[in-house]
Amino acid sequence: MSKGKTRNSNQSFFSWFEKYYLHLILFFLLIFTLLPVLAPVLVKNGLEYPARLIYWAYSNLCHQLPYRSWFLFGEHTHYPLDTAGLENGMDFISAFQYSGELENSRGIIGSENLGYKIAICQRDLAMYLGLLFIGIAFLIFGKKWKEIPFWVWLVFGVLPLGIDGFSQLAGHLEKLPLNLPLRESTPFLRTITGALFGFFTGLYIYPRMESRFKREI
Repeated sequence: MSKGKTRNSNQSFFSWFEKYYLHLILFFLLIFTLLPVLAPVLVKNGLEYPARLIYWAYSNLCHQLPYRSWFLFGEHTHYPLDTAGLENGMDFISAFQYSGELENSRGIIGSENLGYKIAICQRDLAMYLGLLFIGIAFLIFGKKWKEIPFWVWLVFGVLPLGIDGFSQLAGHLEKLPLNLPLRESTPFLRTITGALFGFFTGLYIYPRMESRFKREI
């Protein structure tokens, strides 16, 4: 193949990639987000082996604690700890008759009556969905949004998630100068803070990715 044909071939590939790179990213993100939701569907339909492969794969990316996860096909959609202060529903300890260390409960998938958990926690699911939806919107509107400042992403995306997440840990840290009470976040707060992080992360990275990609191409 001549140098001219090679150059034209490379230019054609880069031109195609410039046009469809975001489609590829969003397709991967869609599959990545749907697989954890597929896991309880597979268990419900008797396909436990492929479901456990999904749980195992995502266990490297998420704590998968059942009291911080959504459940499908059960009596309730969530089973938080009683320290979350929710009046409706059933708490995790009572529902699962669990008596072990909470950190060791991540391997619990569920049961026919209680349902089966999604393979990532409530916050992570909201985070990935927020990133996916804002990416689809960015694509639909022609990838012409302006970049948001770093401080906007930090204040509205990172800070709420950090406050909600760290405040759950603070009561367990004995070396802190303050004797802080134990706190457990709620499914609603985890979902909101996760979605905000995904939403503002998308607003921050997608326009930057587009502008930098065009400069390099």
